[in-house]
Amino acid sequence: MHPKPAKSRTATRTLAAWGVALVVSAAAWSARPAAAQANTLPVDIVAAKQALTAEQRKTVAQFVEKQAQQFADADPAEVVQIRNDFLAVLKKPTTAVGFRHDYGVEFVKGFKKFTEGDDSLRATNAFIMARFLATAESVDFLQDSLDPDTQKNIAVRISASAQLPKAVADAPLSGPQFDAIAKRLAATCRKETDWIVAAHEVDAIVQMLREEGLPAAQADAIAGTLAGTINDLSSRVTDGSQPQLVNALQRALLAVRNQLSGIAASARTKLLASIAPSLEGLTKMKGAPPKGIAEAHLDTTFQAVVNTAGLLQKVRATGGTGA
Repeated sequence: MHPKPAKSRTATRTLAAWGVALVVSAAAWSARPAAAQANTLPVDIVAAKQALTAEQRKTVAQFVEKQAQQFADADPAEVVQIRNDFLAVLKKPTTAVGFRHDYGVEFVKGFKKFTEGDDSLRATNAFIMARFLATAESVDFLQDSLDPDTQKNIAVRISASAQLPKAVADAPLSGPQFDAIAKRLAATCRKETDWIVAAHEVDAIVQMLREEGLPAAQADAIAGTLAGTINDLSSRVTDGSQPQLVNALQRALLAVRNQLSGIAASARTKLLASIAPSLEGLTKMKGAPPKGIAEAHLDTTFQAVVNTAGLLQKVRATGGTGA
């Protein structure tokens, strides 16, 4: 089971983020055909079997510019309509990879402004579009909204992080690209104080580590990055400085336990060995949680962390082949 969020300021932030999601969902049910809906692109561009010509790329750029303006002017129902109309194009089997790339380049330019303010509704819908676009550019677009130093709005960070595991699962990325994304995620996660964002970031790293055909060198590197992220979360929980992150730590340990069978053997061994000190430290705290846990009403979650850590110790002792 997923851990319950803390009854604290974290819970208030979480409810606010869920409120945004409810608004988006409500708007989707009541969405009407948008008066300012973007014009459709020509089929020969969307389904192009070869690289787009300079003239076709110009058409895409003009389309995105107009689409972004309509997105800015639209009411909530129309925002959702614009999003859904474009998702329908992306989901068509005839939509070309080359078009996705060229659209993605322009999308980042045109829709970046919607992630920089406090308009969580437009930001959330832009992130959903980026997730389905699933290109290297759209993954970067999502990551750009995860750094708490530059994106202060927690609801926006939650929305961006929620789309990232799905985006990296679908994007046609190389091993070195996955490695670079994982390292960047680890860097932002070390600064993150919201457990939901941190949990999604870890989920994205786990997803990349399970990528089919991932070269051994990158698998080992990402395993090391994941281990470092888990160790950092464990440290911030056990020293009592950020007890609410116990929720993210539990999600991370569960992700490792549940996905071990899909991780390459050498990477799996490295991962379990690298988090072994944290697992040992956690199991030693059974019955004696760190300061702040009780005050944050997280005793049950911390006990679940201790139990999961113990399971992973047993998995490692038996060869790390799964739980």
